[in-house]
Amino acid sequence: MPDVNKKGSLMCNFCGGVYHAGITRIKYHLGNIPKTGVAKCRKVPADVKNEIIELLTKKMDMKQRKGKEKEEDRGVVDLSHSEGDEQSDAEGNSVIVLKKVTSKGASSGPMDKFCKLTPEEVVAARKGNNVLAEKVQSKLSTEKREEKRDRACEYICQFFYEASIPHNVVTLPSFDLMLEAIGDFGRNLRGPTPYEMSGKFLQKRKRKVQDLLKSHKESWEIHGCSVMIDAWTDKRGRGVMNLVVHSAYGVCFLDSVDYSYVKKDGRYIFELVDKCIEEIGVQNVVQVVTENARPNEATTSLLKAKHPSIF
Repeated sequence: MPDVNKKGSLMCNFCGGVYHAGITRIKYHLGNIPKTGVAKCRKVPADVKNEIIELLTKKMDMKQRKGKEKEEDRGVVDLSHSEGDEQSDAEGNSVIVLKKVTSKGASSGPMDKFCKLTPEEVVAARKGNNVLAEKVQSKLSTEKREEKRDRACEYICQFFYEASIPHNVVTLPSFDLMLEAIGDFGRNLRGPTPYEMSGKFLQKRKRKVQDLLKSHKESWEIHGCSVMIDAWTDKRGRGVMNLVVHSAYGVCFLDSVDYSYVKKDGRYIFELVDKCIEEIGVQNVVQVVTENARPNEATTSLLKAKHPSIF
């Protein structure tokens, strides 16, 4: 029987083999597709096998066709076209005619790895307005550069509008780094797939965040730290409590709790704070900082009783 505890666990009706990670592996199994990392089914009828192969072939053709159409759609993006290149379609709507660009990306030489600026350096130079900023300025005139920027921003905004992404996201430092990285790569950049975003790239980012936390934790052990509680409730009664750690190294966000549907009393707050203290280490916490609300007074009493060394 398939393992009910594993998502995508399926059993072959012909040989009884159990396969995990989705329907595609079963299709490879029934179609006896080589070099897929799946054992071939020796008992599958010929008609079923042929049907599966035909299905997989159609799926592959469809995937290749979509990929080709996507490349064609991206190929017509040309920021250098004139604003006057407009025509009307069959319904009388004004449309811009874009020419297809065959460039395969920005060329790079052997010296680029020694003299090319990183996205971080480019962003810092742009904000610093110093000599380094002049090195990254285009040879285009200011007017032409602004025209190309406006057209590029239209594509960026279109993505934000379709995905319903908050507009203030563009203020994040990582947004600037993303733009510079894309510009540095050049045309025909293949973006990350959903699988890559939730897989290897997410794990890489997680490791970087964990590395950043090491410096905070070292400071906690050497100089101690303060646990700070910040809570607020809106007009509809929805509440959020943030718990952060302040130390000589800086402020580190630890947790955020939605307490809209629970009773926010002293015991509840105490359990949240005590969990954070145990995670940080009782010996590393010097004090707990809260607001002067009545529930926090009960929390203070409970904390003093359990951790007398903490202010």
